[in-house]
Amino acid sequence: MSPALPLRAALTRGALLALANWPVIVIDFVVESLYKVALGVPVLGGAFMVGVLLGADMQSLLGDGLLTAADRLLVSLGQAPIALAAFVLALAFVAGGGQVLMYMVKSGSLAILVDADRRAGEIERSPVRFGFVRAASMFSLGAFVSGMRRFQRRAATLAMALAAVYMFVGAIYVATVTYGFQWAAAAGWEQGWPLLVVVATSAGVVSLTAANLLFDLTRVVMTTDDSSVRAAFARVRQFLLTDARQVLGIFGTMALVLMLATAVSIVATAGLTLVAWVPLVGLIVLPLQLAFWVLRGVFFQYASLATLSACQCQYRRVSQTRRPTISLLVHEA
Repeated sequence: MSPALPLRAALTRGALLALANWPVIVIDFVVESLYKVALGVPVLGGAFMVGVLLGADMQSLLGDGLLTAADRLLVSLGQAPIALAAFVLALAFVAGGGQVLMYMVKSGSLAILVDADRRAGEIERSPVRFGFVRAASMFSLGAFVSGMRRFQRRAATLAMALAAVYMFVGAIYVATVTYGFQWAAAAGWEQGWPLLVVVATSAGVVSLTAANLLFDLTRVVMTTDDSSVRAAFARVRQFLLTDARQVLGIFGTMALVLMLATAVSIVATAGLTLVAWVPLVGLIVLPLQLAFWVLRGVFFQYASLATLSACQCQYRRVSQTRRPTISLLVHEA
């Protein structure tokens, strides 16, 4: 069994592999952006229903983003059960189906990074030069499509399982908050209901974070070993028992980086919003906001792929159930 890389070396290797295969970053960004646009369709339809049925202002419903708008629509449509059911079904269909398609495409990106890790050599030990980074590039359109076709069914199975977990956690959260309030009111403990909401929200966030972590690791193991979903899930457990500190270190470090990037983006967005109120200057700010949105999205995709690549590098070195290495993809010049 090869020794695990130190945390810094694993992060460096993952970052270099993702950078060397930069087209997969662009592909993932485009796919995820299209997914978010598709999610806006049922939200706009729900806002239209609220406007027609209840006379609410669509601009106020949609003014603070998709997530806030969806939450407001659920509350507003509570007075119209049939419309509420139609909105929830449309949102669930688009969210679930879009997530399956998105991760089917992303399976090709991860397959490229796995192949790059096998062929790149010890690039994390060498000075960062253009030649070394270029040597780690394994992307070609044929290799990407081949990897996507190879893993699309297993990726779809994983995506549906993750969607089921989201629905389960969401149903428990809604039931807890709704019936918890009724229970607190009946028992005369109305003042304890906000605490119940905080605890339920925290538990939901932790549960979904753990589910996403397990999902990502299963994707990594499945693609690295070309195994079934069930076998990958079992190997993830062994991987965590063997190298949990390094795995948590990788995800924790990248989570901190993303938090800092999010804080910077919020400050920059607020600054651009204030400048946009100035006459004529607002015409210049709009393209700047669009460019900043693209730059932010690309960076987040890069950080995500670098994290997965770092975990994959570690798994390849510490797995005790590793089969003989067989290249998944044939690089096409």
